[in-house]
Amino acid sequence: MAVPWIQIVQLVPSILDVSREFLKRTKQMPPPEAVPLSQDSGELVERILRLEENERRQAELVSEMAQQLANLTRALTALHRQSLWLGGTAVVAIVVAVIAIGMAAGR
Repeated sequence: MAVPWIQIVQLVPSILDVSREFLKRTKQMPPPEAVPLSQDSGELVERILRLEENERRQAELVSEMAQQLANLTRALTALHRQSLWLGGTAVVAIVVAVIAIGMAAGR
């Protein structure tokens, strides 16, 4: 299984964009103590709906990041497996080369 480096690199800008947008939105929100307590129920319902929407977006972001991390983990596992096979093949090739050199020197 080949490592999808192009796909991994293509996902990095979208992660950065989403994280910057999230950071910008959190900086724009007023601190809790700045919100007046004397609000009518309509305003409170609107705030709750916005908070729920924000929570949903955060959950989507975490889910997307987890999926990307899982993809990266699978790619890294495949790369590790391939490096083990390559190392084993190199050892066998070295042993065969040493035997061949020994046989050639013995003639």
